[in-house]
Amino acid sequence: MISQFYQNSRTKVLVAIVALFCLVSYSCKETKDSVESNKTVVKVNLLGVANPIADAPAKKGKASAGSDQSVQVSTVPFSSSGSFKVTLTAAGNPSNGLRASGSNRAATGAVHTPLDANVQYKVLVYDANGDYVTEKVYANGADNSMGIELDAGKTYSFIAYSVNSTTAVPAVSGASKLSTATLASIDSDLMYFFGTLKLAAGDNNLNVILKHQYSQIITRIKMNPTTTGSITSITTPVIKPSHVSANLKLSDGTLTYNGLNQAGVNVLFPALGAGLREVTSTPTMLIHEKATSGELTIGSITIDGVTKSNLKIPQLNIIPGQRYVLDLDFNTCTQDVVGGADMNWSYPNVSPGGINVNGVFKPNGSILETSFTAPGADYGFVFDILKLDNSFNMEVNGVKLAQKEIQFQSGNATLPQNIKFEDGSQFSGNNTQGGTVTHIYSMTGTAAAPLVKVVISRLGEVTMYASKVSGGPLFPLVLSNGNAFNKFTWNGGAQDNAVKLTQMVIGETALKGSGAGVKKVSCNLVK
Repeated sequence: MISQFYQNSRTKVLVAIVALFCLVSYSCKETKDSVESNKTVVKVNLLGVANPIADAPAKKGKASAGSDQSVQVSTVPFSSSGSFKVTLTAAGNPSNGLRASGSNRAATGAVHTPLDANVQYKVLVYDANGDYVTEKVYANGADNSMGIELDAGKTYSFIAYSVNSTTAVPAVSGASKLSTATLASIDSDLMYFFGTLKLAAGDNNLNVILKHQYSQIITRIKMNPTTTGSITSITTPVIKPSHVSANLKLSDGTLTYNGLNQAGVNVLFPALGAGLREVTSTPTMLIHEKATSGELTIGSITIDGVTKSNLKIPQLNIIPGQRYVLDLDFNTCTQDVVGGADMNWSYPNVSPGGINVNGVFKPNGSILETSFTAPGADYGFVFDILKLDNSFNMEVNGVKLAQKEIQFQSGNATLPQNIKFEDGSQFSGNNTQGGTVTHIYSMTGTAAAPLVKVVISRLGEVTMYASKVSGGPLFPLVLSNGNAFNKFTWNGGAQDNAVKLTQMVIGETALKGSGAGVKKVSCNLVK
């Protein structure tokens, strides 16, 4: 009996223990669920990089910047017969609004550019007391689906930053408190974001738009289509002023600057080889405070055989954080030499395949020609075409301009197309800038904006340009499909030059244009 009692008691004790264990387990689960229910996840959405709005006034110069205050224009002398038109243009002009959002919508009204793939950026989180909570490093374009777990109902400060690197982000000094958190001695492309967000239950979205803290300038040196030769040398180009680095206070984005870079920042251009007519630098970063009157200095530059030492491009109004393009457009001042010729003919196609010229039938494949004398000119010869259907060639002092008739039209078996734009665009074909370029015969030019321009230098070198639309800007052309320019002797002194213009008959045939020798003059004489 005692044994039975003992057995029953033991069973009851075991049941009680099991019940107690279940009760404790349920209570723990309930407590855990309660704690977890107060957690939420913040998903970081990097929307891109913004620049400040460029609202600096246009700089006064010999040319007006017009009403667009993001463009500064001036003229800088190169020689007695040459100068640079200087244009500093703020890139983008995007909104600089930065916002953190608890919804999926992006910052409204903002225009931003994407961060490059795999560039790293760090997000730090501080609570309402300014105490450090956590941080996370992201790589743009990678799988960043894992958010940051925080407490719902609380307000946090979020700081994001990057130095445009795919390998690392710098460490924060004094990170334990927001008031002391600092990025020190940053000398690379610093970008920064600050936002606050009160977290709701469930998922929250933090929309981040980074903002450049340092300025950046891309410098382009270009030769006007009317000029000859090329850019053959650029030495020691630097831009001032710039500091060596800066410190960023995370709580409010305040920058303090460390020591001036006395030598200036080098502007890096690619190798020029035998010479280029247009050259573009890599971006040059400037670390400076407030709107700065910057200056580009080039130790020496050689264009078309003329060297200018200590060339200065002053008074560049540069806003911190803004991206700019600095264009130096080189132009030689010239005047037409008395002489040359105008030409204007247009003959419709007649059956059986050809044209009538003053009552004489010219079948397809025959050649029209006209000759004239161009007096000696020390800068060469320019021929502007206002209307063309569809090909032409020239001879100068007995040498053909090109080895084959220059054909602009596609789809002709007798004379295939053999010229295109340097950027790969083609007449009657694709435009690499978007859309298409129409047929050459469908466009017209004017004296101020020719359809095609042929420039022959004093050394007998040929460059050609054309527009992609009627009255539009000129773009460089290159021969293709086995065609090539010849080099010939141009008489720049007292001796005349014999010029012959030729055109193959291929159905309707038309050409309107004018040509003349040109000579250098003092820029002060050009009105």
